[in-house]
Order: sequence, then structure tokens, then C-alpha cells
Amino acid sequence: MGQLRLLGEPPASDDHAALANLAFPQAGHTGFVAAAGLAGGQTIIGGQAASEHLTLQSTAHAARGYVRAQDDLQLLSNIIRDSGGNQRLALAAASPHLTLTGDAKITGNLALHDGTPNAGYGLYSYKANPGTFMHVRATPQGAATGDVTGFAVYPSGLVLPNAGTFRGVAGFAVCSVASGATSGVAQGLYFYGGIAGGGPGTTFSEVTGARVRTAVSGYTGSLMNLYSLCLDAPSVSLGAPAITTTYGIFVGDQGPSASQQNAYGIYIGDMTLATGFKRLLEVGPPYLRVTGGGAPGANLTNLYLAEGATPTLRRVQWVDPGNGGANLVAGQRVMVLV
Repeated sequence: MGQLRLLGEPPASDDHAALANLAFPQAGHTGFVAAAGLAGGQTIIGGQAASEHLTLQSTAHAARGYVRAQDDLQLLSNIIRDSGGNQRLALAAASPHLTLTGDAKITGNLALHDGTPNAGYGLYSYKANPGTFMHVRATPQGAATGDVTGFAVYPSGLVLPNAGTFRGVAGFAVCSVASGATSGVAQGLYFYGGIAGGGPGTTFSEVTGARVRTAVSGYTGSLMNLYSLCLDAPSVSLGAPAITTTYGIFVGDQGPSASQQNAYGIYIGDMTLATGFKRLLEVGPPYLRVTGGGAPGANLTNLYLAEGATPTLRRVQWVDPGNGGANLVAGQRVMVLV
């Protein structure tokens, strides 16, 4: 059977390759997308009415592939939204360049600034030039009550291996300098707690530079030692005696201002519920001891001092010189209190 051809139809019109006027951007074909590219670029528009969409799908098959962008992806709106239409990621040419909205979860490793993600660190921060590696600031406005935590490490349900050490926050500062460096300070941990401003009517019951507390709950294992603050011996390896003085604890002037009423260099509260000994202060092998847990009793004090060439810890007690030392017993010494 032959073919039906319309009047005026050019010969060979049944051959698609022979059809004329198919090249872009010839009239009649400008509404199509040029798969091989188009001089000057192309714009694809999804709809014409308000709030219509352009949807790209990888394949008609149920097993989906990917919608791939071969080159860099530039968002002129600077916004990425989730499937519910909520804004989650905002980009900007000015700072802040990246803003995340909503809860964020990172299942891999994270590095900040000049750092490289490391499998041994959940968060790794490194900055080659002088500056602050990470600045955490919490600034609530108008909050009447509640605690404000700038940075918290709370590994609930943490299970340690048979041998290991868990550190909530570990501070380690090392200055590695070339010869000829004249000055510098290396500080492992630096804490500063303070208030700026606040007129009449402002009430703060406490300002604390650093607060440390240990806690044990539901533990039924073997006995342990609790150290609210433990200062280990310094690790020193030098070729020459370059360290002038070592301080375990240094307490500066705690009353530097006339606006202060009272000041303590070191204050130690009493101990009441411990079932064993209660020692507020123990110095040396010991050389000095101050006990707590109650009043010392008649003619006694809570102070013990080491005495003799082979130090023996002796309790300081009061003796009435008027009775010729009748309160003394063999082996005791006399201390005069003035």
C-alpha cells in the first residue's frame, strides 16, 4: 500500500533526517531543549502559574538512579529546602556564608578551619595562624530562669573498654618554637567567668571561674578514689635547668579591690559524713595535718605538726602554764599560743 501525502508537502518529508527548519534556534523549535547544547546557554522553566514546579527524575523504572550535576551547582536563590518545604540550608556571598536551620547530625568526622578529618577525633579543630580555634558563645535574651551552657560534653551511656581513660574535656597546649623566640605563654586550660554590666537590682549570687565536681551513681563495683581536682607531677625533659620555680597551685591576690568586703586565699569546708578519717589538709609525708568533722575538745586543737629528726606527727594542744604543766603526759611537748 502506498503512503498518503498532503498537498504541498515537500518530497521526502517522510524522512525525518531530510526535514528542514529543525536547527536551533529556528522558529517553531525554540520551545524544545537542545540535548547537545545551545550557543549562549539554555533556560528550562517548569510551569507558568504561581508556585508550580520543575521536577527532574532519573528514570521511569522503579529502581531509581541519580540526578547528577556534572559541574558546580550554583543556587541563585541561596536556599535549600527539605521535602516539607522547610528552609534547611542558606548560602550567602557575605558572612555568614553558610547557615543551617534545624537539628544537625554528623555521622562521620568533622574538621574545622585548617584541620583534616581524622578517624580518631569526632571534632578536630586546627588553625595555623594565631587566633581562636573554636569560639562557643551562648547569649539568651530575656531568659528569667535556667542554666546557660556554652559547651557541654555529656556522653550518656558511655561504655569504656576494659582499660582506658575517658576525658570529658582535655586541654593541651604546647609551644613549639624556633631558637631565638623571646617570650610566650602556653596554657593547657584557660577559664574566665565574669559579668560585664548590670546596674542596681541585678542579683548574682556567685561568679565562678571554674567549677569541678565528681559524681558516682549506681556504681556497685570495687572501691575507687575520687579526685575533684588532681594535679599530677609536671613532665619535664630539659637539657639544662631552665625552669626557675614550679608551682602546684598558685593563688594570687584575692583582695585586689577596695570594693571587696572579705577575701579568702583558700577556703576548705568542713567534712561531716565520711565514715573514716576527716582531714581538711594534709601536707607532706605528712608534715602538717588539719582535721575536720567536729570540735577538737577540751585542751585540744585540730592541728597536727611533725616534730623531731625522724618526723613524728603530734597533735597541738593547749596547756595552762599556771599549773606548771600538770596537763602534760610523758612524751608530749609544749607549744605556746600567743
